[in-house]
Amino acid sequence: MNADRDQPSVPAPGGGATAWLHFARPLLIAFAVVFLLVISYEVAERLWLQSLDVERLLFVRRVRGLLIIVAAAALTAWLILRRSPPLLSGDESADRPAPGSPLTPEQRAAQFAYWFIRMRWLAIIVAAVLVLFAVRVVELLPQNVWWPLMTTILVLGGLNATYWGLLQSGRAGAHLLPVQAYGDLVALTVLLHYSGGVENPLAPLLLFHVIIAGIVLPRHQCYVVAATAGTLFGVIVWAELAHVVEHYTFRVFPHYLAGGVPVHAAHNATYAVAGVTVQTAILFLTAYFTTTVTDRLRRHERQLAVYADRLLAQSQLLERAFETTNTGLCVCDRNLQATWSNKRWMTWFGQRPGGGCADAAMGAEDSPGSRTLEDGGVRVTEVAVGEAGPDTTAQRVFQLTTAPLFDKDGVATHVVHLGQEITEQKRIQAGMVHAAKLAAVGELAGKVAHEVNNPIAIISAKARLLLADAQEPVPPRMAAELGKITDLADRVARIAQGLLSYCRPAPGPAGPLDLRIPIRKALAIIETPAAAAGVRIQERLPDPLPEVHANAGEMEQVFLNLFLNSMDAMPRGGKLSVSAFVDDGSHGHAGSCLQVLVEDTGCGIPAEIRDHVFEPFVTTKESGRGTGLGLSICLGLMRSNGGEIDLESEPGRGTRVRLRLPVHGPLARVTTDG
Repeated sequence: MNADRDQPSVPAPGGGATAWLHFARPLLIAFAVVFLLVISYEVAERLWLQSLDVERLLFVRRVRGLLIIVAAAALTAWLILRRSPPLLSGDESADRPAPGSPLTPEQRAAQFAYWFIRMRWLAIIVAAVLVLFAVRVVELLPQNVWWPLMTTILVLGGLNATYWGLLQSGRAGAHLLPVQAYGDLVALTVLLHYSGGVENPLAPLLLFHVIIAGIVLPRHQCYVVAATAGTLFGVIVWAELAHVVEHYTFRVFPHYLAGGVPVHAAHNATYAVAGVTVQTAILFLTAYFTTTVTDRLRRHERQLAVYADRLLAQSQLLERAFETTNTGLCVCDRNLQATWSNKRWMTWFGQRPGGGCADAAMGAEDSPGSRTLEDGGVRVTEVAVGEAGPDTTAQRVFQLTTAPLFDKDGVATHVVHLGQEITEQKRIQAGMVHAAKLAAVGELAGKVAHEVNNPIAIISAKARLLLADAQEPVPPRMAAELGKITDLADRVARIAQGLLSYCRPAPGPAGPLDLRIPIRKALAIIETPAAAAGVRIQERLPDPLPEVHANAGEMEQVFLNLFLNSMDAMPRGGKLSVSAFVDDGSHGHAGSCLQVLVEDTGCGIPAEIRDHVFEPFVTTKESGRGTGLGLSICLGLMRSNGGEIDLESEPGRGTRVRLRLPVHGPLARVTTDG
């Protein structure tokens, strides 16, 4: 059992102004009450008690004094106890266990010792008040017992301060509790001796020590404390009976006069022996009942500790299981407020009631949680966390399974939310849907291109035939319009051929190829328009260059598309560079391959479409200037030739396209530049 709970913090005894205020306020209240009682009695005596004789009036005054003493002591004790911690509360200076861990025997003994010290300060204050009123105010005890009683109280206070110092220094040891118990018995016995001995009605206070010993000490030590208390009380009574020590009269106790001398009950052997016998029997009976109840409570406490450890172990096992399976769990009450959740859930949805970002699925009026409480059904919903936008990685998707918890009467009292992250599954699903769309578009585009090819070829051929007819000269305006028809028909034919190449790349004749040939052919085609646009071409192709196994025409088309894209990205001029090197596997690729880099200093590609540029109909060009098929065709042609292509680009800093093709035949020695 964990006794480290939130309790009112009480400073250690004797520790500063706060501790003094803790006791001063009850004392001031008690003195005010006593003052009111004294004034009330004086008024009552003057109004109604003037007719009494002297002896009766003296008896009434003594009873008044006794009642005032008891009232003051009881009020002071109640006010202090009201603001004091319970027996098992920890102290700020005591060694406190970690939350959830049981108290060790040393920690338990330290807590009991601190509680003993607090209550002893209370007993010292109450005893001082009793002595003050009994001796100085109402004279229930003779004046010569003032200093012995006050000295005993001061010695008890010094011992209490010593106990506190030993606890604070950590040198108390395991024997401090028994030492305190026996020391208190000695002090109480001395106080009883100087306040009437066996005639004192407060003699049963020894029972409280036995009760406390039964709570904080083992059974055998409790019986030793009871025997010690009975022995000390018997010694004092015997000493007063045998006139070894003086008996001090307690005036409230009835006395008989023999020849003008009071006869004390403490000097009556029958009364004294009976008092000691009854007191000792009550002490041992109290020890038996206290230890029996305490042992049973301790046994139950140990059983509860075992059950708590089992529950903690099961809870930790369940927590680890959920953490291992990446599952979040939250339990909500009928008000849809979260009462328990594991760490994974808190990481996902935060600390707010209802689960933070999962509020819509849990706490709304028409939420799955509220509907589950109504009909007891199980529901599966999806919750998106984060803002949707071009960067889909910023959004996380969770699947929540909401189920009810029923009590023994079949009434839904709680709902359980089981959460699993399905972000990756959603991305894979979206990719599969997108791939299916692309496949459908590709198949449709292939069929459309095939159907368009024949009529476009006929249109182009007829227009050229009209232009080439020498029998009847064609007017210049008509010739210009026919030229536009042929140009546009050729453009449509190229688009259709590109679609066919993307959908069903033709194998074509492939063989050993020096990539410098298709590269230079493509450069020759764009050389004139590049110079006109202010684009400077830089070729860095090593000689010799290892051969690759590829189709020359297809590779020429690949490079031409890349060069045209680079020129379109540099409308105000720039630099287009082509380089090649051999990667022998040190760059993370399996086997040797020839890498070709096509780089430009153009405007770059926006981040939101960078990952989609190899998809068909995706383009950064203005409407009417591009079809969006160039890079997708390059990708298809590279794959048909056993190669790879990827792209790196930043807006405003240009684009780099990297092509890889396996080396064909013996690997030539080429200086790497990658």
